[in-house]
Amino acid sequence: MKIAYFIMAHHKPNMLLRLLNAVYAEDNIYLIHIDSGADAELHQLAYNLSDSNPNIRILPPRFLSWGGWSLVQAELDAMTYLLNWDMEWDYYINLSGQDFPLVKQQQVKDFLSKSIGSNYLRSKPTRSVPKQLELTQNHYHVEDCGKILNMGKRKPFEEYFAPHIEPHYGSQWKMITRSFAEYATTSYLSFDMQDYFRYTLIPDEAFFQTLILNSDFKTTHINNYHRFINMEEYEHALYRPAIITMDYLYSLFNSDALFARKFDESVDSKVLDFIEHTLGIK
Repeated sequence: MKIAYFIMAHHKPNMLLRLLNAVYAEDNIYLIHIDSGADAELHQLAYNLSDSNPNIRILPPRFLSWGGWSLVQAELDAMTYLLNWDMEWDYYINLSGQDFPLVKQQQVKDFLSKSIGSNYLRSKPTRSVPKQLELTQNHYHVEDCGKILNMGKRKPFEEYFAPHIEPHYGSQWKMITRSFAEYATTSYLSFDMQDYFRYTLIPDEAFFQTLILNSDFKTTHINNYHRFINMEEYEHALYRPAIITMDYLYSLFNSDALFARKFDESVDSKVLDFIEHTLGIK
C-alpha cells in the first residue's frame, strides 16, 4: 500500500513540519503546495524539504481563494502531477497544513488495504438542501484577485446536464483511489463538470462528489472521510472548523477518524504534543 499525499499550506511553517514528520514514510510520496501569497519562510521550508527528501516535491504555487475554483484546480493539478510522477501509488489523501493524523501511518495503510478500491468522500444530494444550491450554484461566481464576485443568476444545474445527473456536495477532504484520480483528470464527464463548477461558489465541496456519484465509480463510494472536524457557524449558512484543543481529546480518540483538523499551536500546542507522544513521534 503506497499513499500519495497532497498537502496545501499557506502559513505556520512549524505546523507543516510537524505534520510531515507525523505522516512521513519512505515508501509514500508527498506533494506540497504553498500558496503564492505565503511568507518566504514557508516557501523556503518547502524547498528545503524537497531538496533533502526524494519523495517530497513541490507543486508550482498559485494563489488560492477560499470558495473559489482555484482550490479544485490545485487538486486536479496535484493528481495529474502525482499520476505522472509515480506509477505505483494506490491512494490519494489531501491534507491542509493544519491537519494532523490520529493514528500511525501503518494503521492508515492497513485500513485502506482492507477496503482496497473504495473511495472515501462525505456527500449528500444538494437538492436535499435547497439553501445550499441557492448559495453555491444558482449564480455565476468568478474568482478575481482573491475575491469571489457574484455575477448574477444562471440556469439551473439540470439544464447543463442529462436528466439522470444529480448534484451533490459534502467535504473537500478525501481518500480516493488512483483509478478515480485518473478518471477525475481525464474523463469527458469531468471536463464537462469542470466547465460548470468553475463558476460556482465553494466548488471544492461539490465537484468531486458530483463526479463520483454520477459515474461508474458510484459503487465504490463510501460516505465517510474518516476525519474529525467540528464545524461551527460564523456567517449565515457558512461554517468553519473549530480549533482543536485538549478539551477534544476524548472525542478525538473515540471517533473513527484517521486525521483531524484544525490545529493551531498558538491556541493550544499541548494537544499536538499529546498526539505526537501517543503515536511515538519524535
